[in-house]
Amino acid sequence: MHGPTASHQSQSADHAGLLHRASRVLPVWRPRRRPVEAVPRAEQLHALLALLDEGIAAQPSADRAVAACGEPGPVSGAVTQTAGELISVYRRLNVRLSRLSVDDELEPLKQYAARLLTYHQWLLHEAVNLACAAVQKDPRVDAVRRRLHGTGRPGDELRAVRDRVDALAADVDEQEKHA
Repeated sequence: MHGPTASHQSQSADHAGLLHRASRVLPVWRPRRRPVEAVPRAEQLHALLALLDEGIAAQPSADRAVAACGEPGPVSGAVTQTAGELISVYRRLNVRLSRLSVDDELEPLKQYAARLLTYHQWLLHEAVNLACAAVQKDPRVDAVRRRLHGTGRPGDELRAVRDRVDALAADVDEQEKHA
């Protein structure tokens, strides 16, 4: 006997027909959604500012870890551990940032901040990978490692975004004070 029996085919057809009829008669259950209240702009800006402040607070350690990975010779376990912790810090900041609800006008700033935080995370990861690959004594790896000095321009850009958000928050706070 190959394939389903006639009895099995009949049961499948009955089952499909029953589901079809039930779907037409029974209401579809959907959880009730509460209307999403717009978060005040000042709260959006201050939440974004707090996240950026955390990212900037981790920058000096990130700069040191990346620079240490660029030094000749083996990298200490403490440096790689610190870099790993910082990778997690930037990842968590990015996750929190992705969950932050902002208005359409702030969305480009939020997205740019996310790209910069992702860059910090990626740079730390690559620096550790290069430092660990240096054990193989590959001159190409050593050449790339020597160019590692810190977060560089993206670090400066993250601070600039933070300053922009801070200025916007100050403007909104001032407007609310006079309203």
